[in-house]
Amino acid sequence: MATHKKARQPDWGATVLDRISKLPINILHLILERLPLHDAARTTTLSKTWRTIWGSQAGLVFDDVFFSHLVSKKIEQPSDVSLTISNILLVHSGTILKFHLYIPKYLPLLHTDLWIRNISNSGVRKLELIHTPPSPYKMPSFLFSCSELTDLTLDNCILSPPLGFGGFCNLINARLVHVKITDDMSFGAQLETLDLKYCTGIFNLRGQFGCDNNIRKLMITYCGYINLQWFKYTRNVETFGLMFEFWSLKLINLDSLVYKMPKIQVLLLNGVPFKSVEPGASVFKRLRIMDKLIFLQVSVGFYDLVQTQAVICLIRSSPNLQNLRIRLKPKVNFVAAMESLTVRGVGEYLQLPDLVDLILDKLETVDILGTVGSRSELHFIKLLLASSPSLIWMKISKSDTIGDPREELRILGEVTQLPRASTIAKIVWN
Repeated sequence: MATHKKARQPDWGATVLDRISKLPINILHLILERLPLHDAARTTTLSKTWRTIWGSQAGLVFDDVFFSHLVSKKIEQPSDVSLTISNILLVHSGTILKFHLYIPKYLPLLHTDLWIRNISNSGVRKLELIHTPPSPYKMPSFLFSCSELTDLTLDNCILSPPLGFGGFCNLINARLVHVKITDDMSFGAQLETLDLKYCTGIFNLRGQFGCDNNIRKLMITYCGYINLQWFKYTRNVETFGLMFEFWSLKLINLDSLVYKMPKIQVLLLNGVPFKSVEPGASVFKRLRIMDKLIFLQVSVGFYDLVQTQAVICLIRSSPNLQNLRIRLKPKVNFVAAMESLTVRGVGEYLQLPDLVDLILDKLETVDILGTVGSRSELHFIKLLLASSPSLIWMKISKSDTIGDPREELRILGEVTQLPRASTIAKIVWN
């Protein structure tokens, strides 16, 4: 009697895997890039081809998704997590061009210095280290030997450059948040973007602002002391942001500041104390024209006439301005005093006759944040609406201090009745 052998069922999983393995190398790299890191590392068990692909994967991202996965697998102890990361790096034999490491607040890692040393020898170009535990992480000296580094992002770290460090050879972008700089240093002459937030010791960066600097974007946010001499050589700056949490003790000459940035296109100012000007001088003839400026964000409290002057000057001196964002800052417990600042009073102080020829024919959008509906604010809104024939929309956001719906209706009613130079301008109340 003939026996019939059972037909062998095809291994569809292996067939599909084999087809994927035969895809072009660049496609396989794209597949790994889109996988969570722990899944990408597991592909090394599939075949020699995948081990080779993983070994040449240019970017490693240990982000919050990666750590959430470890927690779901009950890998929660710092020693176990550190070992997992070390093993992943161990089986990666190729160049690491991008290295992103997020360190959770609840999970201080043990071998971070070792990992930084490893990637410093791997030609890393983009390094991002987000350290969330309370105590800042002191970057090891290996960082300063990353000669191929082009992008550096650090959060909650300490930078202590070795003696004689002259800067990175190829660094283009540096973004520091809650970073303490302990000694004199420069990021190098190739730097184009310098973004500092809540940093301390930034006076140690004075060497960065020499006459040969190449900075095009400079953002300094809530970093305390600022040396105005830094802006002596900022002729290449196109985007500039300066923000103070509290008023600086030293007043800033607005005209001198913008004069040193002839290429400025985006300007963001908050809490910047501008110098007063001579009584009787024409408000609108004090600033040099900024013909390249297209975006302006500034904070102002209309209880302070000097700062109000400065904002009007900025707007008047920007004939090609397209986008304007104003953050209104009522003085604490001083809203009533703002009401006493009558339209007539503001007009006289700003020499209102000079406003007749104010034309902002490129202005398209205006965003006003934190209005309380004072007469001085409404006068300012009226001025903008009457001077902007190309205006598309003006968004007005109320202050959190306004709780009465009737007060909202009053403000909105007055604003919507104001004449507009633009036939298409819309008022958006928020």
